[in-house]
Amino acid sequence: MRILYQLTSPMHETVGPQEVARRQAMLAEFAASGTAVVAEPTQTGPAAIESARDAGVVVPELIRLAPLAQQRGFDALIIGCYSDPGIDALRELLTIPVIGPGAASLHLAAQLGTRIGVLTPSGRGYGRLAARLRALGLGALLASVRAVGLSVMELARQTPDALDKAARAARAAVVEDGADVLVLGCMSMAFLPGVCEALSERIGAPVVNPVIAALKTAEAVVSMRIAHSKRAWALPQASA
Repeated sequence: MRILYQLTSPMHETVGPQEVARRQAMLAEFAASGTAVVAEPTQTGPAAIESARDAGVVVPELIRLAPLAQQRGFDALIIGCYSDPGIDALRELLTIPVIGPGAASLHLAAQLGTRIGVLTPSGRGYGRLAARLRALGLGALLASVRAVGLSVMELARQTPDALDKAARAARAAVVEDGADVLVLGCMSMAFLPGVCEALSERIGAPVVNPVIAALKTAEAVVSMRIAHSKRAWALPQASA
């Protein structure tokens, strides 16, 4: 099984090729035996997805790259951003499974608790996130969106106090907002070493990592020999 983890920024230039390699190594660590995961940056796009605008800007590049991934023989594609940018368009274009970490982690969290707290870099975008949960049929489960207080780039560079700041936000989500399961709402946060285990130990509640949730979802659907429905996401007709 070969899975492409498509990063949504030119990370090899903005953070460095060592970070791309580190993320690929983490994916390989959690992959099942026989699964090969390749992490690849885009050639163009924002340095990080910090807003809806950033998510929109990267979609044309994803539309360019995704069909090439299928042609190269990958069995599934993971969009490496919590916002799942372009997921509907990519599912129209591809017949291999296209997995969004945001949706994968939220659906998993709904099986582990009754009130979901989401940790994000800045805490902005509550309305967009609430709308996303409603679209997924999970709106009633959203307890809160809590800010860690670091930008995506600061998280990508593993700012030394990142874990402590995430722990404070996580505790507030549980103690003040009533969340009983948490989701990391940022892929750079999710790639912090040991972040979910450390947070779960501090707050006494499960913490879902969207990186791992997406990877395991991709492995599951490929092993089951199924993919997204082409009745829902039909191949687009060629323009006249």
